[in-house]
Amino acid sequence: MSSFILHNPANILEPQGPYSHGLEVPPNSRLLFISGQTAGRPDGSIPDTIEEQSLVVWTRIMHVLTSARMGMADVVKISSYLRHREHAAAYAKVRAQFLGTHRPAALGLVVSEMFRKEYLVEVEVIAAQAV
Repeated sequence: MSSFILHNPANILEPQGPYSHGLEVPPNSRLLFISGQTAGRPDGSIPDTIEEQSLVVWTRIMHVLTSARMGMADVVKISSYLRHREHAAAYAKVRAQFLGTHRPAALGLVVSEMFRKEYLVEVEVIAAQAV
């Protein structure tokens, strides 16, 4: 597990969700940039619901982290893109299953389109691990 320094200064509004305002990565850390992950399964199928799509997305992220000998605790930044604002709670519930109490820096946006009309969510991640 990486030892990050969280930056949630008392003189600004506390985080309004499961994230930190800033997260400092130790010097000489390995960095992993995970491309935006979508809900395409290995067989090419795409689930219909936001819950199922979120599960596929976070499972893919977990597999990439594992491939790099990292884990969810090494995630320092998450950028989440949702097609519909009303999907935010369902997406957050699945995300929490993977992150637990870990609070990386985060961005959440609602966007009008994805590259494929079937996609309801896309997530990119940056992870770091002290060497």
